[in-house]
Amino acid sequence: MNTTVTAPTTVTWFRLGEFVTTPAITPDMVQALFADAHDSVERLRQTPISALAAVLDRVGQKLANPQHPVRQRILEQMPALLSFSPEMIAAGLDAIVWILRYDNLMKRLAVDLDDPDYIDRFVWNPRFGGYLRATPKGVVAHVSASNVFVSAVDTLVQGIMTKNANVLKMSSFDPVFPLLFAQVLQECDVQGLITPSIALLPFKGGDQAIEAVIKQQADLIVVYGGQETVEVYRSGRGLHTDVLEFGPKYSLAVLDRTALTEDNRRAVADELARDFSMWEQAACSSPHSVFVYGQEAAQQFAQTLAQAFDAFERVCPQAPINMHEQTEITRTRELARVEQALGQAELLIPAVSDQRWTVVLQKAPVFKVSCQHRTAFVVAIDSDEDLYATLAPQGAFIQSVGILADSARLFALADRLAASGADRITAIGHMHRRKHGTPHDATRGLAHMVRWVSIGHELPLHEHWDFLPDAQRHSAILTKLNQVLRVARSQSPFYRERLPAQDLLDLSALAGVALLQPAEFRAHLPPQGAGLLTAPLGNSISFASGGTTGAPKFVYRTVDENRRNAASIGKSMGLGLFAPGDVVANLFFAGNMWASFMSVNQAAEALGVHLLPIGGHIAMENIVAQLRAFPVVDGVVSIPSVLVGIAQYVQQQGIRDLRIRKIGYAGEHLTAAARAYLAEVLHAEVIRSVSYAINDTGNVGYQCPNSTGSIHHLDDSLHWLEIVDPATGHPVPQGQEGNIVVTNIDRTLMPVIRYAVGDRGRIIPGPCPCGRTSLRFELLGRSDEVLVLGADNITVESVAQCVAVFAELSPYFTVCASSAANGLDELLLEVEAHNDLSPERAQELAAQLQAQLLGQRPVLATNVRNQSVAMPVVRVLPPGALPRNPKTGKIRRMVDKRSHG
Repeated sequence: MNTTVTAPTTVTWFRLGEFVTTPAITPDMVQALFADAHDSVERLRQTPISALAAVLDRVGQKLANPQHPVRQRILEQMPALLSFSPEMIAAGLDAIVWILRYDNLMKRLAVDLDDPDYIDRFVWNPRFGGYLRATPKGVVAHVSASNVFVSAVDTLVQGIMTKNANVLKMSSFDPVFPLLFAQVLQECDVQGLITPSIALLPFKGGDQAIEAVIKQQADLIVVYGGQETVEVYRSGRGLHTDVLEFGPKYSLAVLDRTALTEDNRRAVADELARDFSMWEQAACSSPHSVFVYGQEAAQQFAQTLAQAFDAFERVCPQAPINMHEQTEITRTRELARVEQALGQAELLIPAVSDQRWTVVLQKAPVFKVSCQHRTAFVVAIDSDEDLYATLAPQGAFIQSVGILADSARLFALADRLAASGADRITAIGHMHRRKHGTPHDATRGLAHMVRWVSIGHELPLHEHWDFLPDAQRHSAILTKLNQVLRVARSQSPFYRERLPAQDLLDLSALAGVALLQPAEFRAHLPPQGAGLLTAPLGNSISFASGGTTGAPKFVYRTVDENRRNAASIGKSMGLGLFAPGDVVANLFFAGNMWASFMSVNQAAEALGVHLLPIGGHIAMENIVAQLRAFPVVDGVVSIPSVLVGIAQYVQQQGIRDLRIRKIGYAGEHLTAAARAYLAEVLHAEVIRSVSYAINDTGNVGYQCPNSTGSIHHLDDSLHWLEIVDPATGHPVPQGQEGNIVVTNIDRTLMPVIRYAVGDRGRIIPGPCPCGRTSLRFELLGRSDEVLVLGADNITVESVAQCVAVFAELSPYFTVCASSAANGLDELLLEVEAHNDLSPERAQELAAQLQAQLLGQRPVLATNVRNQSVAMPVVRVLPPGALPRNPKTGKIRRMVDKRSHG
């Protein structure tokens, strides 16, 4: 590709995905370009924002690579073209790489739009009480500045991240870099997500015919430049063409009296020397003056700043200065000499013929705009009023102010300077650095590149994501999944060799990744193991995660990941269970680093309920007493073991005034018998799953009002779910039973990819009556809650059905397989009674239950008759006799003590 003008009569430019060479740029060509650009907007609008950010991130990685030919070409050509040193060009490239980082792009959206999801779909806004969406303006025309090449890419990226089609008028001073950037973009955008909506248009400013087309056809014009350029686009615009102006701005620094000390003076000077030197003061954020309190302090700082300029010049030398700019520097120095002779200033320079830097100490308050090229005015002031009075005439021309001060003075100075017109306050040394999310010339840039649309219907738990068409949702899921895989592949030692080197092309390709087994997962988790985490800990939280046996393992989430997980649980609690105003008791276990109690509290915050954070770890009499202390308790949430325990206590104590209409459960399977018992004793009208949550992975599923039993919708904004063959690990057809495998598509601190969670299930084919298009699945119990005896598979549910026949028996039981003395497999079933029974009655019930079990399990009965399996042993125990996990209260329902060696 030729990125330079090939002949005086031709011009090379980039037109919606293609490099073209034409004799000239004509108004008709521009008119046609805008028509085609408008046609590309809808396709871009439907593209997930994370997919666009991923393409731009790849561009940044290419530009960061010292061996990439485009980076090498930029470093070879740009210094002479823009009169910047190679070191300055390299710093500019690094700034662009920083802009293009995926995390920074998404952070910018989050700050400017409040939530990146607004750009993809309608999102519930609780303050508004409805839904908001940011949709692209359409076609954005960018008139780039000539002073800093980074700004052309920055404005283009803003247009891309708001899903607009973009037409960039290239600066006549830089006809090369935008085209080189487009070359790398084309290389990285293999699916053509962005480039078909980008045009880079070289024409000379002042071409009124072309400018007239832009002003009529663009939906938004973003103008960077001086007053003359800005004025061009203020008139003659179309009726619905908006303009976003970034005209001339000036910046400065303030060093407060007590903050600048002898100990830190050189360090502050080094930081400011860099701020003054970057972009040779051509950027709006480049300081022209630094205000210092006190004559002596100002004089000392001027001398130190001169030394710092000398040191920085050795690291980042100045490029050759043209004759016109040399003349301006000479003029500035001569004026300073005149003021020096009058006792008003002091000039510090390396030498008369050396224009590498210039420092002018101004002994009276004054604000001067420098001639650039590392020219600094150090202004002595005696008071805040000197500062404010000096800056008052500048008004809206002030952009950035670097401040060195303690917190109290920082806020006081910033408040007054903001009133004077400043819109960006930074630390010293950060004036030249972009902090994503900072307002740009008093605007939230991305927010001005979108149209805001609202839905006023109050349906707070109805999320646009859940109703997306299959093709659109699968595209969004794949994009999120690939981002998690990229982070895991690049940042996690464990996943580095485990994951494919390239992005997945479709969701089915995930089956090619090896299953992650619980033992392997545990072995690589800190503090015992290593390799799963992708970043240092911070702004994060750990939870203990373990079953009913064994030492706990610890899982890790960021605070934001934990918040989104809780919101998913809240959706399930609110859709089919609790309503605003309900009094709801949280009876999950608190403490011990367990997640459930905290997560339910967080989840309930958005539901408008009145929460009772009682906890399920206290004595049963205390739980019931606290529930009875309130006139009405509409609902409770806990694990089934606690819920059944409450019902037993209420029944045993003859309590008749406790009625709980709504019961939510999670953490264990709730048998049909237990469900019926809760309904009878506690008068429950609605008993539903709170969610399908796994502490290792987070919340996987939720129930809509049409979901019954153990059927859930997959929350595929957080996870992808597969049902796999236990033997092969490959996905099975919809409707077929298998093992559940879960993959995070939202969590990156500790990504869990193709994790065998230990549950069985099946996908429910067909649409849900609620209208949600997310995949539905049915939980069928634990995959480790199956004991194989002879030719029979004994499941928890099959045993529960036998136990439920007897009203005196509770749903609490344990089934244990062991080897009898004669070597045969033997089944031991221990079950608690609801109340204390006589030994005779307990033995009688045990015999009846044994007969029921053999009658319901004909294969087991045949094995017993054939003496291939020992006769099952059944024991009926008093209430509370079975061992429980001290942290969770759960009972281990299936135990296999046989040796399988």
